[in-house]
Amino acid sequence: MRGFEYHQSPHKGLAGQTPLDAWAMRSADVRIPGPELDLREIFLFEQKRRVHKDRTVSLDGVLYEVDPALVGEVVTLHYDPAKPGAPIDVWHQGQKVATARVVDAYANCFVKRHHARKTLEPAIAPRAPQPGLRMRDLHDHPEAH
Repeated sequence: MRGFEYHQSPHKGLAGQTPLDAWAMRSADVRIPGPELDLREIFLFEQKRRVHKDRTVSLDGVLYEVDPALVGEVVTLHYDPAKPGAPIDVWHQGQKVATARVVDAYANCFVKRHHARKTLEPAIAPRAPQPGLRMRDLHDHPEAH
């Protein structure tokens, strides 16, 4: 019965009203979210970042790649702090413009950058690393004897 007493007792923080009276006065303003509302998006954290010349932004020590057209711009990152390294939403001027992914450092080093146009073009596709000679193969090699 403690809860009933609480809701029926006047509170200083409610200007002498009871919690039940305060709820009754405001309950018409309560809205139930529709199925079109993405509740996950509502609870994402936000951070503002300036996009670096290499088209990256840093968030909690992790580098993310964004659209090269955003170089030099301030963007708002929407992310779930419980999922470090997961793709994040990039917003600019009040609109979602992209989804950023963690930088692939290997692939990123082969991208040609045209700074005047703020565009990127892939360089010649990187060759796959050639396997080296294994010690056990040396033993079976005919010149090794």
